[in-house]
Amino acid sequence: MSRLPDDLATSGEAERLAVLARYGILDTPPEDAFDDAVALAAQLCAAPIALIGLLTSDRQWFKARLGFAPAEIGLDRSLCVHTLAGRDVLTIADLAADPRTRTNPLVADEPRMRFYAGAPLVTPEDVAIGTLCVLDTTPRPEGLSAAQAEGLKALARTAMTQLELRRGIADRRTEAAILADSELRLRLAVEAAGVGIFDYDLVAGTLAWDGRTRALFGVGPDEAVSYAGTFLARLHPEDRARTDAAVRAALDPDGPGLFDATYRTITRAGTAITWVAARGTLVVEQHGGVRRARRLVGTVRDVTAERAAQAAIAATEERYRLVTRATNDAIWDWDLVADHVLWNEALQAAYGWAPETVEPTGRWWLDHVHPEDRARVEADIRRVIDGNGQDWRHEYRFRRADGAYADVLDRGSMARGPGGTPLRMIGAMLDLTERNRAAAQLRAVVESANIGIVQIDPRTMVALEANPKLCAIWGAEESDIVGYSIAKWTPEADAAERDDLHRRLAAGEIVRETLEKRYRRKDGRLIWGRVNLVSQLRGEAIRATAMIEDITAEKAAEARQTALIELGDGLRDAAGPAEIRGIAARILGRILGLSQAGYTAVDAAGGLAIGREMPGGRADPAPYPATLARLRRGTILAVADLAADPGLAPDAGGYAAVGARALVGVPLMRRGDLVGLVYAHAAEPRAWDAGEIDFVREVAGRVSVSLARIQAEEQQRFLNRELSHRLKNTLTMAQAIASQTLRNATDIAAVKEALVARLVALGKAHDILLSGEGEGAALEAVIAGALAIHDDGEPGRIHLSGPALEVGPKAALSLALMIHELATNAAKYGAFSVPGGRVGIAWTVSQLRWRDDAPDEGQEEPDEEQDEGQEAEPVVTLTWAESGGPPVTVPTRKGFGSRLIERGFSGAVGGQTRMTYAREGVTCRIRAPLKGLLEKE
Repeated sequence: MSRLPDDLATSGEAERLAVLARYGILDTPPEDAFDDAVALAAQLCAAPIALIGLLTSDRQWFKARLGFAPAEIGLDRSLCVHTLAGRDVLTIADLAADPRTRTNPLVADEPRMRFYAGAPLVTPEDVAIGTLCVLDTTPRPEGLSAAQAEGLKALARTAMTQLELRRGIADRRTEAAILADSELRLRLAVEAAGVGIFDYDLVAGTLAWDGRTRALFGVGPDEAVSYAGTFLARLHPEDRARTDAAVRAALDPDGPGLFDATYRTITRAGTAITWVAARGTLVVEQHGGVRRARRLVGTVRDVTAERAAQAAIAATEERYRLVTRATNDAIWDWDLVADHVLWNEALQAAYGWAPETVEPTGRWWLDHVHPEDRARVEADIRRVIDGNGQDWRHEYRFRRADGAYADVLDRGSMARGPGGTPLRMIGAMLDLTERNRAAAQLRAVVESANIGIVQIDPRTMVALEANPKLCAIWGAEESDIVGYSIAKWTPEADAAERDDLHRRLAAGEIVRETLEKRYRRKDGRLIWGRVNLVSQLRGEAIRATAMIEDITAEKAAEARQTALIELGDGLRDAAGPAEIRGIAARILGRILGLSQAGYTAVDAAGGLAIGREMPGGRADPAPYPATLARLRRGTILAVADLAADPGLAPDAGGYAAVGARALVGVPLMRRGDLVGLVYAHAAEPRAWDAGEIDFVREVAGRVSVSLARIQAEEQQRFLNRELSHRLKNTLTMAQAIASQTLRNATDIAAVKEALVARLVALGKAHDILLSGEGEGAALEAVIAGALAIHDDGEPGRIHLSGPALEVGPKAALSLALMIHELATNAAKYGAFSVPGGRVGIAWTVSQLRWRDDAPDEGQEEPDEEQDEGQEAEPVVTLTWAESGGPPVTVPTRKGFGSRLIERGFSGAVGGQTRMTYAREGVTCRIRAPLKGLLEKE
């Protein structure tokens, strides 16, 4: 083992350990700045090994290391211990030949070090706490060049600068907390003292009073105040000129800038007088060597009962004593020459020690410092006393009279004699116990908060603190955030907005804003955040806090809703399936961020065209048997990894051919059969969230409705063509019958009778042709046939109920045309225009006394109580009822379709039709005598 240098234990080890502890650096994770320093040192000195080591009482711990595996070694193995005694670079050309190091295990055994050069890490207090060194396994008789030695020293100073920066950040946090506490004490002191505050803005010419000041002048809380109209007007006439002169003198920027006056205030009615003592200080700014008065700020207090000078002084002393007691500041005066300490009464009020009963020495104080803190505190205060420092501050634990320990912040200032001889130190000890407890509770609340919180230095935008929720939102560790600019989390596309906000904060602007910003997580994914940013002035420093809530899902939902509106607009005007396919593909692709998405039909052979296109744009279906089996059951597919789904193994080749690894698909069903698929697939495995699946389901519903509309329109065009064809044939035949009947006619009456008979026969033939078979049809079949084109297979979308009835051809034709018109309107404006809309058609037969005159608008419909003289007969009541559609509005005009609905069927069978446009859905109620529906002629 190598022998430790004798001067290591005698060169102020306690002071070195105390200084090292204040940096809080031991056993911390690696940091880039220190890693860069050792890398530069190794490169500068052409050495394979470079280290930054800090020496404790029993080990050397490495903050940064290059080419050396152990994170720490015992002091008996340390080569750097020999460097601490000096302040220059120590070079050992051959470690094996030097008596100080030749027996060191690092030299005698592996890794057999042969060369060493180290520069001490020296603190501003001139205490060496470690080294920056380089080593080599080959001796270097020439040592280091002068440039290399200077560079090594410079890198050591850089490392110390980084350590000072770390300590500075910690000190700033402590100072901020102390300043906030001081502000609280000042506010409490002002309130306890019962003083009011005034602020006279000389630039704006405005005067502001707090509630206490207003009360002293008899001014209401909402009443405007001004210097001449309120302040001077409310002064006693005998005091007005004197007080105004005192204010004017205080406003002189070249004068002392102090306002001190006692005056009387009077009420508006002049019935009450209050003596007020006022003090103020002038705030002056300097521009180009010219001093300008900006504002006069001060306090006022009621001294009516303290007119006697001695009583006023006594009251003031008492208030200051109470303020000192309320803030728990124990004031001490330490005569360093005589080692005699004087305490004020707050020592007893705050800590239970009566000043007259304690030993008035510095030793008594140190003996009551917590044993674990005592050496550190003593070393720190001795460093200031014995050095040339002026101020001392330290946090430690102080024992109360009851044996418990209080967390205290102790501050002191030195008084020195000629030549810097320490004479006395005067200071105050503040009890931080409650503050620390509250800070710990606040820290616990922040760390457990359900929103991300980050404290920011507004000048550099460096994150000072971050809670776990923010780490979760950004998918990062705390070490990835704290100590780095938060700009790293903003995408470059948003850099201009980010930089503008940073400039405002760096310029000292007080900001209170709610923003919606994008962030890039550590994994590269972009997210949206709602940010409540607050910056505030604490003392002379500005602190900024950002509270961040992840609203990515909310933004996605908004985008999907907007896309659905766009989809509805596009599908409403789509001319055919190809256009529907293109619109669906565009919307799905944009919202889901995919290039392969859209709608595909199931072909006659049972194939799906998923991502396959042939020349000319024609789809090339693939079978996908396993996928089709699931879809035919109405199953919505949401597969994160197609290759990992054993149930889809038969389809693996098809998916691989189109580059699909993840799939979400919603089947389109019609009367229980699979007719198409709305789908999206990704080239890589991807988990589909519930919002994405719901979005595809919504798109599928709207595509289904649009396809049904296209099909219905095509069916209507077909029927129109067929009707035109049959009408032409009928007219041709009627013309032929008339021509044949009239040819060579001699008896007009016989010709008339024959022609009528032939035309009636033609009409019957036409009825049979329209009805399909026989001279009648089932009522349910007629209605179902008219609605077939609107049945998209969704369960419950169309519901028919009623007894089995046979209707004549005339009624069947009129009823079919009427149902067709109602369904067409529902597809355009009502229940069939949206997914989830429902239509119910129900019919009943009951015995009623029929009347054939339809009631006027708002009149009750006929029932069995009317027309008592009539016989009851079977009456059919058929009701068309819509639900689940868009809100209904009463049409402002009636076209041919509306007239056909209201009159066509009624005229054909002798019935009554009533339309009701309720907001929740259209209702059409039809009543007709059963015999009218059964008529064959």
